[in-house]
Amino acid sequence: MEIREEEVLCYLGYRGISADERISAIIRELSQKIHEAINPQSIYGIWGCNINPHAITLGNMTIQSKYLAHRMEGSCLAVLLAATLGPDADTLIRRYSTLDIEKAVIAQAICTAMIETYCDQIESKLAQRPEAEGLFLTTRFSPGYGDFDIIHQKDILRMLDAGKRIGLTLTDGYMLAPSKSVIAVIGFTENKNCDEEKCTSCPDKGCEFRKI
Repeated sequence: MEIREEEVLCYLGYRGISADERISAIIRELSQKIHEAINPQSIYGIWGCNINPHAITLGNMTIQSKYLAHRMEGSCLAVLLAATLGPDADTLIRRYSTLDIEKAVIAQAICTAMIETYCDQIESKLAQRPEAEGLFLTTRFSPGYGDFDIIHQKDILRMLDAGKRIGLTLTDGYMLAPSKSVIAVIGFTENKNCDEEKCTSCPDKGCEFRKI
């Protein structure tokens, strides 16, 4: 899995600023080590969905979220996605945290870039599925963003049986374990203008990682 240094720098807080060669060298070094250690896994399911301006229903789950409903507008199918880099990513980050805090911070950024890249790859495969013929994918939207309540992570993990199938669970505080994981909803829609840049469509205007 290849990641761009620019993506890692974004998560490190470099906004339009290039890193010096020392930082670039550390990113290359850690990217290789993390890539060799992790075992990314994912699972998804496809459901029919009903959408109104303030909620979306799929399967036996109803999500009260105007942001998600807007994102999914025009969708006839919904994808529930769970993806993880696996526990070894957390192990490496903890190890660096005791040895070199700078490398620990950079490893965190690399893993974040990697899980996002991994999800992008999954979306590319979803776009090739027979169900997607003549339709367009919405950008993924995760619990915890906007008014999409984080408690729905539990419902999605249950519907996907993600704990048994890819080892992805929740802590009592609704944190994903392993931590470098993503849960998201994606729509199949007839709206060809749905594929806007993720930061453009995100309701969190104050996000420190916002690219625009």
